[in-house]
Amino acid sequence: MIQTEQGCVVETSVITNCRYKKPIATINEDGEVVIVYSPHDQKTGGTLIKKVTLLNMVAYNDKGEVLSFKPIDVANNFILSKHLNDGVQKSDRYSQGLAMYFQFVLDSQAEWDAAFERGDVDPEWGDVRPDWNHFPRAKSERLTYQFRDKLKELATASDGAMAKSVAKSYLSAVVSFYKYWLHRSPHLISGEPFEFENISLLLDAGATSMKRHYAKQIQTTDLRLKFAKPSLSGGTSLDHLRRDLKPFTNEEWRVLHNVIEKSRRVIRKGKSGRLESLPIEYSLHFMTCRFTGLRSEEAASLHLGQIVRPATKIEEGREVFTRGILSLGVGDQYGSWTKTPEAGNKSRTTIIPAKLMQSLYEYTQSERYKKRLAKFKLWCEQQHESGNTALFEGHDGVNRDRHYLFISQTGKPMMLSVNEFSNRWTEVRDTANRTEGVQRPIVGSLHNLRATFAVNVFRHLLKTITPDDALARVSSLLGHENYDTTLMYLKIAQDHPSADEIYEDILNYTGVFDDWEGAQ
Repeated sequence: MIQTEQGCVVETSVITNCRYKKPIATINEDGEVVIVYSPHDQKTGGTLIKKVTLLNMVAYNDKGEVLSFKPIDVANNFILSKHLNDGVQKSDRYSQGLAMYFQFVLDSQAEWDAAFERGDVDPEWGDVRPDWNHFPRAKSERLTYQFRDKLKELATASDGAMAKSVAKSYLSAVVSFYKYWLHRSPHLISGEPFEFENISLLLDAGATSMKRHYAKQIQTTDLRLKFAKPSLSGGTSLDHLRRDLKPFTNEEWRVLHNVIEKSRRVIRKGKSGRLESLPIEYSLHFMTCRFTGLRSEEAASLHLGQIVRPATKIEEGREVFTRGILSLGVGDQYGSWTKTPEAGNKSRTTIIPAKLMQSLYEYTQSERYKKRLAKFKLWCEQQHESGNTALFEGHDGVNRDRHYLFISQTGKPMMLSVNEFSNRWTEVRDTANRTEGVQRPIVGSLHNLRATFAVNVFRHLLKTITPDDALARVSSLLGHENYDTTLMYLKIAQDHPSADEIYEDILNYTGVFDDWEGAQ
């Protein structure tokens, strides 16, 4: 049971680079119970957990002083199990979803307590105080279904309070939490948090099977979020699309590019409003995200093994690139990071304009980069000597022998502080809004560069191939596990008029996709 006090809230605490050794209780020769650890854990130091976010219930008085502090054990045990049992290295989405859910539980209890004081509820007549482990018979009275409705309300609000993907992720975390405890200790839960459903899927059989199809039973729950599919038509305003799926328009990209590459000067947040230089590392990173479709953390983890000098040839008396567009491999196979729903590091190949690759190559030959690389080597030595070896472990660990492209002036790989790219992007966007005379404010985040890339590629491909073939190619470039999000980009490319097309003449990139299409 969760006992609340006035001013009680759910807060998080973060533990980084810790190790867990599985304890084993045994009896020693003196008949005493002692805790020992397996030889494997003793040798390896235990299971590495790079970051875990735990939940706590904290009560404050009117002066803001802490009255009580208590970990939410049921949530924390589940979160830790994702690391220790499932091998998950990052559990933020579970922590964030459960933090919101348990705050919802506390808020529901506070409402019940207020109604009890007014005499509006009576426990003797079935008005039981809500709690995380008690569920009435009626679905409408269960906290899980009420939380689902709250998420849907936030995700469909006109002000875009929550992205639909985030809402689904939070609800999925709650479902996984209850599945864990229903399997582990069902006696803790009174009633049913949701209902299970068995769904039969008819799948195509493989070439070695004599049957054309085979059936597969999937157990799921009825606790899910469904959203109406967006309806797009020619001339429809982009304002009605999900904010995280919006590509930048022709005009928006033009003014953003002026700040990113031409002026390279931004108004720093918290400063007096004076324009300051935008470091070239951020400029190159933003351009890489825009013209490769890489996520911010993926671009931040690139290294010299992925950067080449594009081949050139003499044509009509001038030097031109042999190919306008090149392949760029990312992920575990290529020594950089990718992102998957399972927090793995799946490899994939995307594309990059030769002119952008040339810019990256020239940067790696600069004295500025060579100085930063030398500092990186020194930084690695210092971290290793101080015992901070967790930085070099795991699929997202730093490789001391790798020459990372984006390194800070202190020698730290910038992929370890990926939020700094988002902060600098905000400065770029705000500077563009204040200095470039835009008709209406630009609101896109750094991630919208990925949408801009996807829609732009679709518009080029749809001139020569079918939508189905284009969908498969773009989904492969983006590394999507399914076609749902990629299909949204396809619809935008198909349905919106050319007046809203993405600006592609920047840096003479027009036409480079023709080379790529012919190579498929």
